[in-house]
Amino acid sequence: MLDRQKVQIDRVSLLAKIKRLQHRITMWCASNGYENMDNNKEHRSDDGEIIWKQSDWEYVDDTYNQIVNNESYTPYIVTLKKMNVLWKKYYVEKYNVH
Repeated sequence: MLDRQKVQIDRVSLLAKIKRLQHRITMWCASNGYENMDNNKEHRSDDGEIIWKQSDWEYVDDTYNQIVNNESYTPYIVTLKKMNVLWKKYYVEKYNVH
């Protein structure tokens, strides 16, 4: 239940970190191919064909827009943990984006 708790965090710092994550994912895709980026969510037909997907980059972008457009929005702990996982997942030595 702890993951469903909301976190008070400096919005400016959070937005800057999310933008850095977006850039990191973009650099990873430039190096490894955009088709190799994972999806955050997928919906499949009965045949197993993907009929809707949200890429990791789209998830990060949607979260960014939610924070910008809704001043009362406060992220859940699980959202921040997911961002940390994505940060580690999309590391590229060549660009060394920290």
